[in-house]
Amino acid sequence: MIVPMSKVYIVTQSHNRNRLLDALGQLGVVHVEPVDPGKAVAKEFTVHAISTISRGLQVLQGIEPSGDTPEMPALDTAKEALSIQKAIANENDHLNTLHRKVNQLTLWGNLELRRLEQLRSTGIDIKFFSIAQKDLAEIEAECVETIAELPGRDVMVAVIDRNGQFQAPERAKEIPWPATDLPTVRKEAAEVDASIKQHNKRLAELANLSEAMSRQIRHYKTEAEICVVQNSGLASDALFALQGWTPSCKANSLSDSLAERDITAAVELLPVEEEEQPPTLIEYPRWARPIKALFDMLGTLPGYKEYDVSPFFMIALPLFAAMLIGDAGYGAILAVAGLAFYKKIVRAAGKPAAHLLIIFGLATMLWGILTANYFGITPQSFIGIGREGIANAMLAIAPLWRSDGEEARALIMKISLIIGCIHLVSAHLHNVVKLFPDSRTFAEIAWVVILVDMLVLIWHLMFIGVDQMPAAVGYVLLIGLVATSWFTAPMSNPLKRFLIGLASSILPLLGTFSDIMSYIRLFAVGLASFYIADAFNGLGAKVAGSATWIGGAPIVIFGHTLNIGLAAIAIFAHGVRLNMLEFSNNIGVKWAGYAYRPFTKDKDISIGENEL
Repeated sequence: MIVPMSKVYIVTQSHNRNRLLDALGQLGVVHVEPVDPGKAVAKEFTVHAISTISRGLQVLQGIEPSGDTPEMPALDTAKEALSIQKAIANENDHLNTLHRKVNQLTLWGNLELRRLEQLRSTGIDIKFFSIAQKDLAEIEAECVETIAELPGRDVMVAVIDRNGQFQAPERAKEIPWPATDLPTVRKEAAEVDASIKQHNKRLAELANLSEAMSRQIRHYKTEAEICVVQNSGLASDALFALQGWTPSCKANSLSDSLAERDITAAVELLPVEEEEQPPTLIEYPRWARPIKALFDMLGTLPGYKEYDVSPFFMIALPLFAAMLIGDAGYGAILAVAGLAFYKKIVRAAGKPAAHLLIIFGLATMLWGILTANYFGITPQSFIGIGREGIANAMLAIAPLWRSDGEEARALIMKISLIIGCIHLVSAHLHNVVKLFPDSRTFAEIAWVVILVDMLVLIWHLMFIGVDQMPAAVGYVLLIGLVATSWFTAPMSNPLKRFLIGLASSILPLLGTFSDIMSYIRLFAVGLASFYIADAFNGLGAKVAGSATWIGGAPIVIFGHTLNIGLAAIAIFAHGVRLNMLEFSNNIGVKWAGYAYRPFTKDKDISIGENEL
């Protein structure tokens, strides 16, 4: 449920400001609301330090610590890490440039320019030409040496002519000396490479300070939060006042808690006004806590005056995930992965994430067993190779499997539509319970009738035929529209009431068709997942039949790995969408909330008399 909030105002004497903030930081129950948001900012140095250390930590987190641990502050460590990262990037660019030069100078071999200069100083001036091979015989000079073959039928020749009588062939082109030589470039590249290695070694030493940097970030963040809270209140020479939100269940004890800490302060508690929007704090039912991982990942919360939909998500999303993946083998992999890496997942993302992964795996296993699908292998696969015993064992626990492909697809499609209708109906039934005895309850009941009637309409369109559709279907839709138009916006003027209700009901009425049809994706994506698995199984079998199973196994493993990855994407692209969009629209949740974040203070930081 969404925890009820109370507006709280706290006033104390100005000289007690820091002691009050200390006490509130220790209690951790007040979400401070700035009086003037423009002033509620942290010091520029603190914000810069948090940013710098965070970026420095990103550089060091992927590096294995080694070597001696330097003794230096976290901020200096971050600055050096960022400087080294920039230097390494520049050196890598320079190294790439040198490698390109090496490719360009390969033509000249290990020729050193200083040798050419020495020869020139003694009167031996070597010139280089590009000429056609057929013209080689025409060259007359003191010394002619072929250096390399050029593209086409040209060659590169070196010519020495101290007599000055050499005449180059008409089509010959003189090649100027290179600006540098290959040995010089290779030497420079070796120096740059050594510098990069030295920089990486230094980064490995700095990585020893990663934990200290993380602690310092937490310290600075606490300082920043304290500064923001200080600037969020109203201060004068005599008084300091704060406003904010606190859970109603803890509001009454706030004054006593401050008094116990010898803080003299006036505490006033007020209920939430109609136009106010308090922060959202969700108290999840124990069985629905795993779904918190999804909300944390998406960063979305219902508004304070909206509904807590976590129980609905906790029931629907594993079912949707199971149908989208549709394979008992994949479900087993997810469940085993959740159990095998439980501690690592908990450290990285928390217990809800680990539990949600295991639940997804178990739900997918169950659905795969019911539909007799194991890594794309079905009873038909075993019947085809004469293993009827295995096929019969699979069929004994697979009531949803059908040997006829058309019949099987129609069955899963029907199940998807029924689940969709039930899902949307549950949203309006929830509203019925919440609104009763308000007259708008009847509008929600009308929407339930419309959804069921729309399912009947879709059923006839897809499975029975339009010609056999009862006329009552249309009449029920019309009656439902009239009922929603009358009860959606209660007001004293009957005409205005009906017209406003009609205007706000027509588009949602049309939307019920597309909302229910959206659940076809559960069938479609699950079917696509099966065909992908089946295709890779067939391809792997062909390779194994023509070569060896060693050649076929990697294809099958790759195919199933790819399919599991696509299935994970499908959960977010389709399963989450059905909850966050279709269901939420019908239940009236706009996801307009912001998180309840009470002011808490690091125990190692004392506000004292310091102005942070």
